[in-house]
Amino acid sequence: MKFYTYHLHNTSKFDMKDPVYKIEHALLNKGLINKEQLDKAKAVQAKERIKLQDAIVKLGYLTHSEIIQFFSSQYDLPVIDLDKTNVTPEIISLVPVQLVKKHLILPVSKDNGVITIAISSPPDLGFIDNLRFMLNADFKCVLATPDTIKKAIHKYYEPEPLESVDSLLKELSGREAPPGSLEIEQIEKPLGESKVIEDEGPIIQLVSLIMNKAIVSRASDIHVEPLSNRLRVRYRIDGVCQEADVLPKQLQDSIISRIKILANIDISEKRRPQDGRIGINYQGKDLDIRVSCLPSIYGESVVMRLLEKSTILMNLKYLGFYENDYKRFQSIIKKPNGILLITGPTGSGKTTTLYAAINELNKGDTKIITAEDPVEYTLRGINQCEVNDKIGFNFPTILRTMLRQDPNIILVGEIRDAETADTAIAAALTGHLVLSTLHTNDAPSAVTRLIDMGIKPFLIASSLQGIMAQRLVRTICTNCKESVKYSPEQLLEMGFEIEVLKDYSFYKGKGCKNCNNIGYYGRIGIYELLEMNETLRDMTYRMAATEEIRKVAKASGMTSLKEDGLRKAKDGKTTLDEVFRVTGIEA
Repeated sequence: MKFYTYHLHNTSKFDMKDPVYKIEHALLNKGLINKEQLDKAKAVQAKERIKLQDAIVKLGYLTHSEIIQFFSSQYDLPVIDLDKTNVTPEIISLVPVQLVKKHLILPVSKDNGVITIAISSPPDLGFIDNLRFMLNADFKCVLATPDTIKKAIHKYYEPEPLESVDSLLKELSGREAPPGSLEIEQIEKPLGESKVIEDEGPIIQLVSLIMNKAIVSRASDIHVEPLSNRLRVRYRIDGVCQEADVLPKQLQDSIISRIKILANIDISEKRRPQDGRIGINYQGKDLDIRVSCLPSIYGESVVMRLLEKSTILMNLKYLGFYENDYKRFQSIIKKPNGILLITGPTGSGKTTTLYAAINELNKGDTKIITAEDPVEYTLRGINQCEVNDKIGFNFPTILRTMLRQDPNIILVGEIRDAETADTAIAAALTGHLVLSTLHTNDAPSAVTRLIDMGIKPFLIASSLQGIMAQRLVRTICTNCKESVKYSPEQLLEMGFEIEVLKDYSFYKGKGCKNCNNIGYYGRIGIYELLEMNETLRDMTYRMAATEEIRKVAKASGMTSLKEDGLRKAKDGKTTLDEVFRVTGIEA
Protein backbone atom coordinates (compact mmCIF):
# COMPACT_ATOMS: atom_id res chain seq x y z
CA MET A 1 0.00 0.00 0.00
CA LYS A 2 1.33 3.39 -0.96
CA PHE A 3 1.62 5.91 1.91
CA TYR A 4 1.40 9.66 1.48
CA THR A 5 4.06 11.53 3.47
CA TYR A 6 4.23 15.20 4.46
CA HIS A 7 7.08 17.43 3.41
CA LEU A 8 8.27 19.67 6.25
CA HIS A 9 10.37 22.81 6.24
CA ASN A 10 13.48 22.81 8.45
CA THR A 11 13.11 19.12 9.27
CA SER A 12 16.41 19.12 11.10
CA LYS A 13 14.89 21.40 13.76
CA PHE A 14 11.67 19.50 14.27
CA ASP A 15 10.74 15.97 15.23
CA MET A 16 7.65 14.49 13.58
CA LYS A 17 7.02 12.48 16.75
CA ASP A 18 6.62 15.66 18.75
CA PRO A 19 4.43 18.08 16.75
CA VAL A 20 3.73 20.24 19.84
CA TYR A 21 7.45 20.97 20.18
CA LYS A 22 7.62 21.77 16.50
CA ILE A 23 4.55 24.03 16.57
CA GLU A 24 5.62 26.15 19.52
CA HIS A 25 9.17 26.69 18.31
CA ALA A 26 8.10 27.37 14.75
CA LEU A 27 5.60 29.97 15.97
CA LEU A 28 8.36 31.65 17.96
CA ASN A 29 10.82 31.51 15.06
CA LYS A 30 8.25 33.04 12.71
CA GLY A 31 7.56 35.82 15.21
CA LEU A 32 3.84 35.04 15.28
CA ILE A 33 3.84 34.97 19.09
CA ASN A 34 6.40 35.87 21.73
CA LYS A 35 7.76 33.81 24.63
CA GLU A 36 5.43 35.38 27.20
CA GLN A 37 2.38 34.63 25.04
CA LEU A 38 3.57 31.07 24.47
CA ASP A 39 3.99 30.48 28.20
CA LYS A 40 0.47 31.78 28.88
CA ALA A 41 -0.95 29.60 26.10
CA LYS A 42 0.84 26.52 27.46
CA ALA A 43 -0.59 27.23 30.92
CA VAL A 44 -4.13 27.42 29.46
CA GLN A 45 -3.41 24.28 27.41
CA ALA A 46 -2.40 22.33 30.52
CA LYS A 47 -5.24 23.64 32.67
CA GLU A 48 -8.04 23.09 30.15
CA ARG A 49 -6.51 20.08 28.36
CA ILE A 50 -6.83 21.55 24.90
CA LYS A 51 -4.51 21.80 21.94
CA LEU A 52 -1.82 24.46 22.00
CA GLN A 53 -3.23 26.20 18.92
CA ASP A 54 -6.69 26.31 20.55
CA ALA A 55 -5.18 27.92 23.64
CA ILE A 56 -3.42 30.52 21.47
CA VAL A 57 -6.70 31.35 19.73
CA LYS A 58 -8.58 31.43 23.05
CA LEU A 59 -6.17 34.05 24.39
CA GLY A 60 -6.67 36.15 21.25
CA TYR A 61 -3.05 36.03 20.03
CA LEU A 62 -3.91 34.51 16.63
CA THR A 63 -7.03 33.37 14.78
CA HIS A 64 -7.66 29.82 13.60
CA SER A 65 -7.33 31.03 10.00
CA GLU A 66 -3.88 32.52 10.72
CA ILE A 67 -2.75 29.30 12.41
CA ILE A 68 -4.02 27.18 9.50
CA GLN A 69 -2.07 29.34 7.04
CA PHE A 70 1.02 28.88 9.25
CA PHE A 71 0.51 25.09 9.26
CA SER A 72 0.10 25.18 5.48
CA SER A 73 3.46 26.87 4.91
CA GLN A 74 5.18 24.78 7.57
CA TYR A 75 3.95 21.38 6.38
CA ASP A 76 3.39 21.98 2.66
CA LEU A 77 -0.28 21.09 3.08
CA PRO A 78 -2.99 22.82 1.01
CA VAL A 79 -5.87 24.67 2.68
CA ILE A 80 -9.47 23.87 1.76
CA ASP A 81 -12.60 25.97 2.26
CA LEU A 82 -15.20 23.44 3.42
CA ASP A 83 -17.97 26.05 3.19
CA LYS A 84 -17.49 26.00 -0.59
CA THR A 85 -16.96 22.24 -0.87
CA ASN A 86 -19.76 19.76 -1.49
CA VAL A 87 -19.07 16.27 -0.13
CA THR A 88 -21.13 13.40 -1.51
CA PRO A 89 -22.82 10.80 0.74
CA GLU A 90 -20.56 8.13 -0.75
CA ILE A 91 -17.47 9.95 0.53
CA ILE A 92 -19.04 10.64 3.93
CA SER A 93 -19.72 6.92 4.37
CA LEU A 94 -16.01 6.11 4.02
CA VAL A 95 -15.17 7.29 7.57
CA PRO A 96 -17.22 6.32 10.65
CA VAL A 97 -18.77 9.19 12.59
CA GLN A 98 -17.02 8.12 15.81
CA LEU A 99 -13.62 8.53 14.12
CA VAL A 100 -14.61 11.85 12.56
CA LYS A 101 -15.71 13.35 15.89
CA LYS A 102 -12.82 11.93 17.92
CA HIS A 103 -10.09 13.33 15.66
CA LEU A 104 -12.03 16.30 14.19
CA ILE A 105 -11.46 15.22 10.61
CA LEU A 106 -13.63 15.05 7.50
CA PRO A 107 -13.36 12.95 4.32
CA VAL A 108 -13.55 15.30 1.36
CA SER A 109 -13.02 13.26 -1.80
CA LYS A 110 -11.60 10.05 -3.23
CA ASP A 111 -9.51 9.91 -6.37
CA ASN A 112 -7.80 6.79 -7.75
CA GLY A 113 -8.28 5.02 -4.44
CA VAL A 114 -6.75 7.86 -2.39
CA ILE A 115 -8.99 9.53 0.23
CA THR A 116 -8.50 13.24 0.91
CA ILE A 117 -8.98 14.02 4.61
CA ALA A 118 -9.48 17.53 6.02
CA ILE A 119 -7.67 18.06 9.34
CA SER A 120 -7.28 21.10 11.62
CA SER A 121 -3.80 20.45 13.02
CA PRO A 122 -0.60 18.78 11.82
CA PRO A 123 -0.68 14.98 12.07
CA ASP A 124 1.75 12.92 14.13
CA LEU A 125 3.00 9.43 13.28
CA GLY A 126 0.57 7.75 15.66
CA PHE A 127 -2.39 9.48 14.05
CA ILE A 128 -1.19 8.61 10.55
CA ASP A 129 -0.65 4.92 11.37
CA ASN A 130 -3.98 4.59 13.16
CA LEU A 131 -5.94 6.31 10.42
CA ARG A 132 -4.30 4.28 7.69
CA PHE A 133 -5.09 1.07 9.57
CA MET A 134 -8.73 2.01 10.23
CA LEU A 135 -9.40 3.22 6.69
CA ASN A 136 -7.46 0.40 5.04
CA ALA A 137 -6.70 2.84 2.25
CA ASP A 138 -4.18 5.41 1.12
CA PHE A 139 -4.97 8.97 2.14
CA LYS A 140 -3.64 12.49 1.97
CA CYS A 141 -4.41 15.50 4.15
CA VAL A 142 -5.59 19.04 3.56
CA LEU A 143 -6.06 21.73 6.18
CA ALA A 144 -9.26 23.44 7.33
CA THR A 145 -10.18 25.50 10.39
CA PRO A 146 -11.77 23.64 13.33
CA ASP A 147 -14.99 25.65 13.02
CA THR A 148 -15.56 24.73 9.37
CA ILE A 149 -14.84 21.05 10.09
CA LYS A 150 -17.30 21.07 13.01
CA LYS A 151 -19.91 22.75 10.83
CA ALA A 152 -19.36 20.18 8.08
CA ILE A 153 -19.60 17.28 10.56
CA HIS A 154 -22.90 18.66 11.79
CA LYS A 155 -24.09 19.10 8.21
CA TYR A 156 -23.15 15.68 6.85
CA TYR A 157 -23.20 13.38 9.87
CA GLU A 158 -25.90 14.95 12.02
CA PRO A 159 -28.76 16.03 9.75
CA GLU A 160 -31.74 17.55 11.47
CA PRO A 161 -34.62 15.10 11.89
CA LEU A 162 -36.92 17.89 10.77
CA GLU A 163 -35.54 20.13 8.07
CA SER A 164 -37.47 23.27 8.95
CA VAL A 165 -40.21 24.86 10.97
CA ASP A 166 -42.50 24.14 7.99
CA SER A 167 -41.99 20.42 8.56
CA LEU A 168 -43.12 20.76 12.16
CA LEU A 169 -46.12 22.83 11.19
CA LYS A 170 -47.20 20.11 8.76
CA GLU A 171 -46.83 17.59 11.54
CA LEU A 172 -48.94 19.71 13.86
CA SER A 173 -51.61 19.58 11.16
CA GLY A 174 -51.79 15.81 11.56
CA ARG A 175 -48.80 14.31 9.73
CA GLU A 176 -46.61 11.72 11.38
CA ALA A 177 -43.42 12.99 13.01
CA PRO A 178 -40.09 11.81 11.60
CA PRO A 179 -37.85 9.98 14.09
CA GLY A 180 -34.81 11.49 15.78
CA SER A 181 -33.98 14.24 18.24
CA LEU A 182 -32.81 17.78 17.81
CA GLU A 183 -29.22 18.91 18.23
CA ILE A 184 -30.06 20.72 21.46
CA GLU A 185 -29.47 17.71 23.59
CA GLN A 186 -30.53 18.75 27.05
CA ILE A 187 -32.40 21.62 28.63
CA GLU A 188 -32.06 22.16 32.36
CA LYS A 189 -34.29 24.02 34.74
CA PRO A 190 -32.07 26.54 36.55
CA LEU A 191 -33.73 26.03 39.93
CA GLY A 192 -33.49 22.60 41.50
CA GLU A 193 -31.89 19.51 40.07
CA SER A 194 -34.61 18.28 37.70
CA LYS A 195 -33.73 18.03 34.02
CA VAL A 196 -36.01 18.13 31.00
CA ILE A 197 -34.86 15.79 28.24
CA GLU A 198 -36.05 16.52 24.72
CA ASP A 199 -38.63 14.08 23.37
CA GLU A 200 -40.54 13.70 20.14
CA GLY A 201 -43.38 16.14 20.92
CA PRO A 202 -43.87 18.54 18.01
CA ILE A 203 -44.16 21.69 20.18
CA ILE A 204 -41.07 20.62 22.12
CA GLN A 205 -39.20 20.05 18.86
CA LEU A 206 -40.44 23.32 17.44
CA VAL A 207 -39.12 25.33 20.41
CA SER A 208 -35.84 23.42 20.28
CA LEU A 209 -35.53 24.05 16.55
CA ILE A 210 -36.07 27.79 17.09
CA MET A 211 -33.21 27.81 19.63
CA ASN A 212 -31.08 25.59 17.40
CA LYS A 213 -31.43 27.87 14.40
CA ALA A 214 -30.63 30.90 16.54
CA ILE A 215 -27.36 29.39 17.77
CA VAL A 216 -26.29 28.28 14.29
CA SER A 217 -27.16 31.77 12.95
CA ARG A 218 -24.94 33.47 15.60
CA ALA A 219 -27.97 35.24 17.07
CA SER A 220 -27.58 37.11 20.35
CA ASP A 221 -31.33 37.28 21.00
CA ILE A 222 -34.49 35.42 20.01
CA HIS A 223 -37.68 37.49 19.85
CA VAL A 224 -40.99 35.61 20.02
CA GLU A 225 -43.60 38.28 19.34
CA PRO A 226 -47.40 37.83 19.35
CA LEU A 227 -49.12 39.86 16.63
CA SER A 228 -52.82 40.20 15.86
CA ASN A 229 -53.01 37.20 13.53
CA ARG A 230 -49.69 35.35 13.86
CA LEU A 231 -46.66 34.66 16.06
CA ARG A 232 -43.46 36.20 14.71
CA VAL A 233 -39.97 34.86 15.49
CA ARG A 234 -37.01 37.16 14.89
CA TYR A 235 -33.29 36.75 15.56
CA ARG A 236 -30.96 39.61 16.39
CA ILE A 237 -27.79 38.91 14.43
CA ASP A 238 -24.86 41.32 14.60
CA GLY A 239 -27.14 43.83 16.30
CA VAL A 240 -29.92 43.84 13.69
CA CYS A 241 -33.28 42.02 13.98
CA GLN A 242 -34.03 39.62 11.14
CA GLU A 243 -37.31 37.78 10.70
CA ALA A 244 -36.82 34.02 10.92
CA ASP A 245 -40.28 32.43 10.99
CA VAL A 246 -43.97 33.30 11.08
CA LEU A 247 -46.04 30.77 13.05
CA PRO A 248 -49.81 30.24 13.27
CA LYS A 249 -51.57 32.20 16.01
CA GLN A 250 -53.11 29.02 17.46
CA LEU A 251 -49.65 27.74 18.45
CA GLN A 252 -48.83 30.89 20.44
CA ASP A 253 -49.92 29.74 23.90
CA SER A 254 -48.29 26.30 23.54
CA ILE A 255 -44.96 27.72 22.37
CA ILE A 256 -44.77 30.41 25.03
CA SER A 257 -45.81 27.94 27.74
CA ARG A 258 -43.04 25.57 26.64
CA ILE A 259 -40.45 28.35 26.89
CA LYS A 260 -41.76 29.39 30.32
CA ILE A 261 -41.61 25.80 31.60
CA LEU A 262 -37.99 25.51 30.51
CA ALA A 263 -37.17 28.85 32.16
CA ASN A 264 -38.95 27.84 35.39
CA ILE A 265 -41.45 30.69 34.99
CA ASP A 266 -45.04 30.55 36.26
CA ILE A 267 -47.12 29.62 33.21
CA SER A 268 -50.39 30.62 34.92
CA GLU A 269 -49.26 34.23 35.38
CA LYS A 270 -49.78 36.21 32.17
CA ARG A 271 -50.51 39.70 33.50
CA ARG A 272 -47.12 40.77 34.84
CA PRO A 273 -43.51 40.66 33.57
CA GLN A 274 -41.43 37.63 34.54
CA ASP A 275 -37.81 36.57 34.11
CA GLY A 276 -36.14 33.18 34.03
CA ARG A 277 -33.13 31.25 32.79
CA ILE A 278 -32.54 28.16 30.68
CA GLY A 279 -29.31 26.18 30.66
CA ILE A 280 -28.60 24.12 27.56
CA ASN A 281 -25.75 22.11 26.10
CA TYR A 282 -25.24 22.52 22.37
CA GLN A 283 -22.49 20.55 20.64
CA GLY A 284 -20.46 20.41 23.85
CA LYS A 285 -20.93 24.11 24.66
CA ASP A 286 -22.78 25.28 27.75
CA LEU A 287 -25.11 28.19 27.05
CA ASP A 288 -27.15 30.32 29.41
CA ILE A 289 -30.39 31.70 27.98
CA ARG A 290 -31.94 34.66 29.83
CA VAL A 291 -35.71 34.73 29.29
CA SER A 292 -37.89 37.83 29.66
CA CYS A 293 -41.70 37.73 29.37
CA LEU A 294 -43.67 40.95 28.86
CA PRO A 295 -47.48 41.08 28.61
CA SER A 296 -48.73 42.84 25.47
CA ILE A 297 -52.16 43.41 23.94
CA TYR A 298 -51.83 40.29 21.76
CA GLY A 299 -50.25 38.02 24.37
CA GLU A 300 -46.91 37.63 26.11
CA SER A 301 -43.84 38.82 24.22
CA VAL A 302 -40.78 36.67 24.97
CA VAL A 303 -37.14 37.61 24.44
CA MET A 304 -34.36 35.07 24.98
CA ARG A 305 -30.76 36.31 25.23
CA LEU A 306 -28.13 33.70 24.41
CA LEU A 307 -24.89 33.74 26.39
CA GLU A 308 -22.16 31.14 26.05
CA LYS A 309 -20.76 30.45 29.53
CA SER A 310 -17.29 29.66 28.21
CA THR A 311 -17.15 32.63 25.83
CA ILE A 312 -13.58 33.60 25.11
CA LEU A 313 -12.57 36.83 26.78
CA MET A 314 -11.75 39.41 24.18
CA ASN A 315 -8.24 40.81 24.16
CA LEU A 316 -8.15 44.62 24.18
CA LYS A 317 -6.06 44.57 21.01
CA TYR A 318 -8.90 42.96 19.07
CA LEU A 319 -11.71 45.32 20.09
CA GLY A 320 -11.01 47.64 17.17
CA PHE A 321 -8.99 50.42 18.80
CA TYR A 322 -6.63 52.45 16.67
CA GLU A 323 -3.14 52.73 18.11
CA ASN A 324 -3.55 56.17 19.69
CA ASP A 325 -6.84 55.28 21.41
CA TYR A 326 -5.43 51.92 22.50
CA LYS A 327 -2.48 53.57 24.24
CA ARG A 328 -4.71 56.20 25.87
CA PHE A 329 -7.15 53.53 27.11
CA GLN A 330 -4.25 51.47 28.44
CA SER A 331 -2.89 54.46 30.34
CA ILE A 332 -6.29 55.03 32.01
CA ILE A 333 -6.84 51.43 33.18
CA LYS A 334 -3.27 51.25 34.50
CA LYS A 335 -3.88 54.18 36.88
CA PRO A 336 -3.94 53.19 40.58
CA ASN A 337 -7.23 54.97 41.31
CA GLY A 338 -10.08 56.92 39.80
CA ILE A 339 -13.14 56.09 37.68
CA LEU A 340 -13.36 54.95 34.06
CA LEU A 341 -16.87 55.07 32.59
CA ILE A 342 -17.99 53.17 29.47
CA THR A 343 -21.13 54.71 27.98
CA GLY A 344 -23.56 53.74 25.29
CA PRO A 345 -27.00 52.17 24.79
CA THR A 346 -27.89 48.57 25.58
CA GLY A 347 -26.16 46.17 23.21
CA SER A 348 -23.26 48.49 22.35
CA GLY A 349 -20.60 46.14 23.72
CA LYS A 350 -19.94 47.88 27.04
CA THR A 351 -19.71 44.62 29.01
CA THR A 352 -17.29 43.12 26.49
CA THR A 353 -15.02 46.15 26.81
CA LEU A 354 -15.15 46.03 30.62
CA TYR A 355 -14.33 42.32 30.64
CA ALA A 356 -11.46 42.87 28.20
CA ALA A 357 -10.07 45.56 30.51
CA ILE A 358 -10.47 43.30 33.54
CA ASN A 359 -8.79 40.47 31.65
CA GLU A 360 -5.85 42.77 30.98
CA LEU A 361 -5.62 43.78 34.65
CA ASN A 362 -6.15 40.31 36.12
CA LYS A 363 -2.71 39.59 37.60
CA GLY A 364 -1.65 37.49 40.56
CA ASP A 365 -0.89 40.54 42.71
CA THR A 366 -4.18 42.33 42.00
CA LYS A 367 -7.53 41.72 43.72
CA ILE A 368 -10.57 42.44 41.57
CA ILE A 369 -14.20 42.36 42.72
CA THR A 370 -17.23 42.88 40.49
CA ALA A 371 -20.86 43.78 41.15
CA GLU A 372 -23.03 42.74 38.20
CA ASP A 373 -26.72 42.44 37.34
CA PRO A 374 -26.59 39.68 36.27
CA VAL A 375 -23.18 38.00 36.08
CA GLU A 376 -23.00 37.30 32.35
CA TYR A 377 -19.69 35.46 32.13
CA THR A 378 -17.58 33.73 34.76
CA LEU A 379 -14.06 35.14 35.03
CA ARG A 380 -11.25 33.04 36.46
CA GLY A 381 -9.47 34.49 39.50
CA ILE A 382 -12.00 37.27 40.04
CA ASN A 383 -14.55 37.68 42.85
CA GLN A 384 -17.91 38.22 41.14
CA CYS A 385 -21.09 39.26 42.96
CA GLU A 386 -24.61 39.23 41.49
CA VAL A 387 -27.23 41.80 42.43
CA ASN A 388 -30.34 40.44 44.16
CA ASP A 389 -32.78 43.27 44.82
CA LYS A 390 -35.27 40.94 46.53
CA ILE A 391 -33.00 40.65 49.56
CA GLY A 392 -31.58 44.17 49.38
CA PHE A 393 -28.30 43.03 47.81
CA ASN A 394 -28.07 45.96 45.40
CA PHE A 395 -25.18 47.89 43.85
CA PRO A 396 -24.65 50.35 46.75
CA THR A 397 -24.76 47.51 49.33
CA ILE A 398 -22.28 45.40 47.37
CA LEU A 399 -20.00 48.39 46.83
CA ARG A 400 -19.91 49.30 50.51
CA THR A 401 -19.09 45.70 51.41
CA MET A 402 -16.45 45.53 48.67
CA LEU A 403 -14.46 48.31 50.31
CA ARG A 404 -14.01 46.09 53.37
CA GLN A 405 -12.64 43.29 51.15
CA ASP A 406 -9.38 45.14 50.36
CA PRO A 407 -9.72 45.22 46.54
CA ASN A 408 -7.40 46.97 44.09
CA ILE A 409 -9.95 47.18 41.29
CA ILE A 410 -13.75 47.35 41.44
CA LEU A 411 -16.11 46.74 38.54
CA VAL A 412 -19.67 48.04 38.91
CA GLY A 413 -22.00 46.75 36.22
CA GLU A 414 -23.91 50.03 35.93
CA ILE A 415 -24.25 53.35 37.74
CA ARG A 416 -28.03 53.70 37.90
CA ASP A 417 -28.59 56.19 40.72
CA ALA A 418 -26.96 58.80 42.91
CA GLU A 419 -26.32 56.34 45.75
CA THR A 420 -24.32 54.01 43.51
CA ALA A 421 -22.46 56.97 41.96
CA ASP A 422 -21.61 58.43 45.39
CA THR A 423 -20.26 55.09 46.63
CA ALA A 424 -18.25 54.53 43.45
CA ILE A 425 -16.69 58.01 43.72
CA ALA A 426 -15.88 57.42 47.39
CA ALA A 427 -14.11 54.19 46.39
CA ALA A 428 -12.15 56.01 43.68
CA LEU A 429 -11.08 58.76 46.08
CA THR A 430 -9.85 56.22 48.64
CA GLY A 431 -7.35 54.57 46.33
CA HIS A 432 -9.35 52.15 44.17
CA LEU A 433 -9.68 51.93 40.40
CA VAL A 434 -13.39 51.76 39.57
CA LEU A 435 -14.71 50.61 36.18
CA SER A 436 -18.40 51.05 35.38
CA THR A 437 -20.98 51.87 32.71
CA LEU A 438 -23.44 54.71 32.27
CA HIS A 439 -26.27 55.21 29.77
CA THR A 440 -25.43 58.33 27.76
CA ASN A 441 -25.20 58.91 24.01
CA ASP A 442 -21.64 60.20 23.99
CA ALA A 443 -18.63 60.70 26.25
CA PRO A 444 -18.99 64.42 27.17
CA SER A 445 -22.65 63.89 28.16
CA ALA A 446 -21.55 61.59 31.00
CA VAL A 447 -20.26 64.55 33.00
CA THR A 448 -23.61 66.35 32.72
CA ARG A 449 -25.46 63.12 33.52
CA LEU A 450 -23.56 62.66 36.80
CA ILE A 451 -24.22 66.27 37.79
CA ASP A 452 -27.95 65.79 36.99
CA MET A 453 -27.94 62.74 39.28
CA GLY A 454 -26.94 65.05 42.13
CA ILE A 455 -23.21 64.34 42.32
CA LYS A 456 -21.17 67.39 43.34
CA PRO A 457 -19.05 68.71 40.45
CA PHE A 458 -15.83 68.87 42.49
CA LEU A 459 -16.16 65.13 43.32
CA ILE A 460 -16.61 64.29 39.64
CA ALA A 461 -13.63 66.45 38.67
CA SER A 462 -11.45 64.85 41.34
CA SER A 463 -12.32 61.19 40.67
CA LEU A 464 -13.02 60.86 36.95
CA GLN A 465 -10.07 59.60 34.85
CA GLY A 466 -11.77 58.94 31.54
CA ILE A 467 -15.04 58.33 29.68
CA MET A 468 -15.42 56.18 26.61
CA ALA A 469 -18.57 56.09 24.48
CA GLN A 470 -18.90 53.19 22.07
CA ARG A 471 -21.13 51.54 19.47
CA LEU A 472 -20.91 48.34 17.45
CA VAL A 473 -20.93 48.44 13.65
CA ARG A 474 -21.23 45.40 11.42
CA THR A 475 -18.11 44.36 9.53
CA ILE A 476 -18.11 43.62 5.82
CA CYS A 477 -18.17 39.93 4.91
CA THR A 478 -14.69 39.21 3.58
CA ASN A 479 -16.06 36.44 1.37
CA CYS A 480 -18.13 38.77 -0.84
CA LYS A 481 -16.44 42.14 -0.32
CA GLU A 482 -16.55 44.51 -3.32
CA SER A 483 -15.89 48.18 -3.97
CA VAL A 484 -18.78 50.64 -4.03
CA LYS A 485 -19.22 54.22 -5.25
CA TYR A 486 -21.26 56.82 -3.36
CA SER A 487 -22.85 59.78 -5.10
CA PRO A 488 -22.35 63.29 -3.66
CA GLU A 489 -26.06 63.32 -2.77
CA GLN A 490 -25.71 60.09 -0.74
CA LEU A 491 -22.70 61.43 1.15
CA LEU A 492 -24.54 64.66 2.00
CA GLU A 493 -27.61 62.76 3.22
CA MET A 494 -25.40 60.81 5.63
CA GLY A 495 -23.71 63.95 6.93
CA PHE A 496 -20.28 63.28 5.40
CA GLU A 497 -18.13 65.96 3.78
CA ILE A 498 -17.79 65.31 0.06
CA GLU A 499 -14.40 66.98 -0.33
CA VAL A 500 -12.91 64.91 2.49
CA LEU A 501 -14.08 61.59 1.02
CA LYS A 502 -13.76 62.09 -2.73
CA ASP A 503 -10.32 60.44 -2.96
CA TYR A 504 -11.18 57.34 -0.91
CA SER A 505 -12.43 53.94 -1.99
CA PHE A 506 -15.20 52.27 -0.01
CA TYR A 507 -16.54 48.73 0.13
CA LYS A 508 -19.64 46.69 0.87
CA GLY A 509 -20.62 43.02 0.99
CA LYS A 510 -22.42 41.77 -2.10
CA GLY A 511 -24.11 38.96 -0.16
CA CYS A 512 -23.19 35.29 -0.16
CA LYS A 513 -23.87 31.98 1.59
CA ASN A 514 -21.27 32.77 4.24
CA CYS A 515 -23.17 35.86 5.46
CA ASN A 516 -26.72 34.67 4.60
CA ASN A 517 -26.78 37.17 1.72
CA ILE A 518 -26.64 40.14 4.11
CA GLY A 519 -23.15 41.38 3.21
CA TYR A 520 -22.04 41.65 6.83
CA TYR A 521 -20.42 39.12 9.15
CA GLY A 522 -19.48 40.02 12.73
CA ARG A 523 -19.11 43.39 14.43
CA ILE A 524 -16.39 45.77 15.52
CA GLY A 525 -16.42 48.67 17.96
CA ILE A 526 -16.22 52.37 17.20
CA TYR A 527 -15.03 54.54 20.07
CA GLU A 528 -15.00 58.08 21.48
CA LEU A 529 -12.42 58.26 24.28
CA LEU A 530 -12.35 61.35 26.50
CA GLU A 531 -9.29 61.43 28.76
CA MET A 532 -9.55 63.91 31.61
CA ASN A 533 -6.94 66.68 31.91
CA GLU A 534 -6.65 69.82 34.02
CA THR A 535 -8.66 71.92 31.58
CA LEU A 536 -11.51 69.42 31.45
CA ARG A 537 -11.46 69.02 35.25
CA ASP A 538 -11.77 72.78 35.64
CA MET A 539 -14.69 72.84 33.15
CA THR A 540 -16.39 70.02 35.07
CA TYR A 541 -15.98 71.95 38.32
CA ARG A 542 -17.53 75.01 36.64
CA MET A 543 -20.37 72.84 35.21
CA ALA A 544 -19.56 73.85 31.64
CA ALA A 545 -22.03 72.90 28.89
CA THR A 546 -21.65 69.55 27.16
CA GLU A 547 -20.77 71.15 23.80
CA GLU A 548 -17.98 73.16 25.41
CA ILE A 549 -16.56 70.02 26.98
CA ARG A 550 -16.82 68.22 23.62
CA LYS A 551 -14.95 71.01 21.83
CA VAL A 552 -12.06 70.99 24.32
CA ALA A 553 -11.95 67.17 24.41
CA LYS A 554 -11.61 66.98 20.61
CA ALA A 555 -8.84 69.56 20.72
CA SER A 556 -7.14 67.34 23.34
CA GLY A 557 -7.16 64.27 21.10
CA MET A 558 -10.66 62.79 21.33
CA THR A 559 -11.99 61.25 18.11
CA SER A 560 -15.79 61.26 17.83
CA LEU A 561 -17.81 58.10 17.24
CA LYS A 562 -18.57 59.13 13.68
CA GLU A 563 -14.95 60.01 12.94
CA ASP A 564 -13.78 56.65 14.25
CA GLY A 565 -16.46 54.90 12.18
CA LEU A 566 -15.32 56.83 9.12
CA ARG A 567 -11.74 55.66 9.69
CA LYS A 568 -12.94 52.05 9.76
CA ALA A 569 -14.99 52.59 6.59
CA LYS A 570 -11.92 54.05 4.84
CA ASP A 571 -9.97 50.95 5.91
CA GLY A 572 -12.61 48.68 4.39
CA LYS A 573 -13.75 47.19 7.71
CA THR A 574 -17.32 48.51 7.53
CA THR A 575 -19.54 50.55 5.24
CA LEU A 576 -20.50 54.22 5.26
CA ASP A 577 -24.15 53.13 5.44
CA GLU A 578 -23.43 51.21 8.64
CA VAL A 579 -21.60 54.15 10.22
CA PHE A 580 -24.55 56.40 9.37
CA ARG A 581 -27.05 53.82 10.72
CA VAL A 582 -25.28 53.70 14.07
CA THR A 583 -24.18 57.32 14.55
CA GLY A 584 -26.72 59.34 12.54
CA ILE A 585 -26.06 62.83 11.21
CA GLU A 586 -24.32 64.26 14.26
CA ALA A 587 -20.52 64.13 14.38
